Amino acid sequence: MTPFVALALVAAEGDALLAIDLPAQSVGAGLDRLARQAGEALVARPGDLAGRRSPALRGRMRLSTALARWCAPAGLSCRRIAGGIVVRAIGPMPRATRPRAAATPPPEDPMTGPDVIVSGRRGIGLQGELERSYSASHIDEIELARRPPHSLAEMLSGLPGLWVDTSAGVAANTIRVRGIPLDGYQAIAVQEDGLPVQHDTLPWTDIDQFVRPDLMIESSDYVRGGPSAIFASNAPGGVLNLRTRAPRDQPGGEIRTTVAAYGLIRWEGYATGPVGGGWRLIAGGSVARDPTVRRIASTLGGGQFRVRADHDLVGGGRLTLAVHALDDDTLNISSFPMRYERGRIIPLPGFDPRRGSFLGPELFRLRFAALGERPLGRNNRNRLVTPALAWTRPLAGGVVTVNAHYRASRTERYALSSSGTAFPATQAIADALPRLAAAFPATARVVLRHAEDGSAFVPLPGNDRVIVLNPVAADTRLNEGIVDLSYVHPLEAAGHHDLTLGLYAVGYRWDFRRAVARALLEAREQGRRLDLVAFDSAGHLLGRATDDGLLSTGSTYEAVHSRQHMVALYAADEWQLAPRWRLDWGLRHERAALSATVEQPTLIDGGDPTTLADDRIAVGSGLWDARSKRIGRTAATLALHWRASDRLGAFARATRAMRLPDPGVFRIGGDAPRALTIEQAELGLIWRHGTSGLDATLFASRFPDISLPDLSLDPTTGAVRIGAYQAAARTIGLEVAAGAAPLPGLSLRATVTWQDPRLQSYRITSLTGDTVTVNDLSGRMPRRVPRIMASLSASAVLPGTGVTLDGDLSAMGRRYADDANSLTLPGFALVGLGARLDATETLTLGLRATNLLDRIAIMQGDALGGEIRAGDKDGVVTVRAQQGRVVSLSADWRF
Repeated sequence: MTPFVALALVAAEGDALLAIDLPAQSVGAGLDRLARQAGEALVARPGDLAGRRSPALRGRMRLSTALARWCAPAGLSCRRIAGGIVVRAIGPMPRATRPRAAATPPPEDPMTGPDVIVSGRRGIGLQGELERSYSASHIDEIELARRPPHSLAEMLSGLPGLWVDTSAGVAANTIRVRGIPLDGYQAIAVQEDGLPVQHDTLPWTDIDQFVRPDLMIESSDYVRGGPSAIFASNAPGGVLNLRTRAPRDQPGGEIRTTVAAYGLIRWEGYATGPVGGGWRLIAGGSVARDPTVRRIASTLGGGQFRVRADHDLVGGGRLTLAVHALDDDTLNISSFPMRYERGRIIPLPGFDPRRGSFLGPELFRLRFAALGERPLGRNNRNRLVTPALAWTRPLAGGVVTVNAHYRASRTERYALSSSGTAFPATQAIADALPRLAAAFPATARVVLRHAEDGSAFVPLPGNDRVIVLNPVAADTRLNEGIVDLSYVHPLEAAGHHDLTLGLYAVGYRWDFRRAVARALLEAREQGRRLDLVAFDSAGHLLGRATDDGLLSTGSTYEAVHSRQHMVALYAADEWQLAPRWRLDWGLRHERAALSATVEQPTLIDGGDPTTLADDRIAVGSGLWDARSKRIGRTAATLALHWRASDRLGAFARATRAMRLPDPGVFRIGGDAPRALTIEQAELGLIWRHGTSGLDATLFASRFPDISLPDLSLDPTTGAVRIGAYQAAARTIGLEVAAGAAPLPGLSLRATVTWQDPRLQSYRITSLTGDTVTVNDLSGRMPRRVPRIMASLSASAVLPGTGVTLDGDLSAMGRRYADDANSLTLPGFALVGLGARLDATETLTLGLRATNLLDRIAIMQGDALGGEIRAGDKDGVVTVRAQQGRVVSLSADWRF
């Protein structure tokens, strides 16, 4: 939770608008009704509420206004914070409401702050922000309204300790946590309301393909390191928990419309209220028409919806039933060519790295030998249905909770994978001549021409290059069931304990099929497909090295049918040793059974004598290999927390985290997949004073044995080869988050991360002829990870105008595109500005510009064949940049 959360959450912009009708009564009864109506938890000491009453309150108003008017007459402070409403006495009971025999309210306990921690722990006792023994960040409703994210990666951007790349598009982005050399979302668990969106990040089935933030997401918490390895699987780096809106007792809702200068139209919203029989319901979602910032030949879009119903159980507890459904097409692009001159990376003529793509009309549809014709230009089509339930109940002095969901998803994922740098057209002709002459002996010359109409290839001024790309079609299905059962019980034994016991179980079936082709294109935006054609001396066409612009209609084919069953037992305790000292510990033991059948590919001849493109086509053979593995590991964490004063808390934590393999490892032919072990240490400091706060964590990680993926191309067939190198790694770093409100209406926030990750025992063996060469990359930095990242944001309310201005600055130091550190990616800084106008009590208008200066921000290099050692062809490299400037206008209407 960030230092300024408690202040930010009371701002009117994020308040629920309620119809209030409270008769004069005890203040506690009225607060309970307000909390239920707003769908908020209520935290208060009984002694603070006893004997206090409030006068009647009626009207339509914000929750914060209602709390102030209801609590002030009773001498109470009632504040909205993350996860609920916190009540405390701010003075003696008013004389008019104090009974004669009432005792003086107990003084405020200096050891318990007014904020409640709702993530990173399962204890039921009140715990203040200064009591936290781990690093955490909170994204509240106001921040989500200020910078509405359209992807999971956008939501994570700016959090300390995270390198986030949003340049791919809406889905299939990549992140890295505290220098951990694991791509995608392999190092963190992503949850919704405490249950994983997806248990594993699987090949071509990434978690962020199924997360679309909209108004139904109210807030989120990100816990880094420490307890994340205990309360979630596959989370050595952290846990991100997205909290959906809870239904309310009173009708209400919100609708937001967003339009962007590039043509985006997006509607999102929700409606909530009682439905009878003690049930409360909320339904909402989003619909989008998205031509995308990148220039592509198709318009994407789709939508999602959620329905959630809550019912309070007799005797305490709650039952929640929910359904989430998703069906949309999303953008995902690969790297592209740019010039590399004296350490600077500049655009190649004909390709704007901020808005361009290769997905032109000639790549809208493509024929794959193994899968038939596919709509490549639709990018990723994701479909998901997830029914879920949550049940909580008091039991024997504790609380038992059951969370469960079943998930069925299907993705048709298309991509244009880069595979090396762009090269001159003359080289393409020279390379093809020997092959064509061998196949067609009368060959006298080779011509490069457009595949669609046979016209000649014409170079652009300053760009005579062509490029080979790998079109990919991947079909994935995932059927998954997850159940998490936990019991939390406080007890007294040599101090106070908050003890948690839990059971987590998952079973899923993952079906995967992928075909890869190879295409020759112009190295420019929406480049056209090219054919290499052989002619004899008389000008007669003899044959082609390509087939309609394809060097191969099927260079690679994979198919896997797999299952995983896993059971985890976990336990954790918060042991208050003394008034200022607490010991937190946790254990998690996981046992998994993995199995898969992997189809053997075979090479066939397509039978067309006029082209070389179908001579070696990879298709399924119908022969399947069975593989299986049982594996188990234990994670453990231990932390000592010291509450130094009423403004300062500190902690030291040691963790041994782990990550079990997923069935996707069987694709590379390994029959003995191994678990990943990570040893972590943290020293943290949390300081609060008035409206200012500071969080600082010094962290160190060690990876005794890690498998680093290596994607490369077979030089003979062009097939994608999937391999891995074993190595060790270590990371040290410091992350800092600070916030302040120096003036009324002004809020400042900043984060800084410094880290020094290093690869160890990392040796690459290559064979050239009969010579074996060993390259030692030990001591190099892992690809993509910067040493320094920083962000700064400011919000200012202009008095008397209803206008709020805000700005953001994010900066990133230089990184390397490859593990060999041969290609340096320059640092950059991006600026965003926004303004919001509260036109009426129910209508807010917003204007926002991202990447205001339209900078070219390079994020990563070539994903295929360039991650170990990046390629450089005559000053041209393959990289990927963030999108350019986007200006959007939004309107929010609350009812």
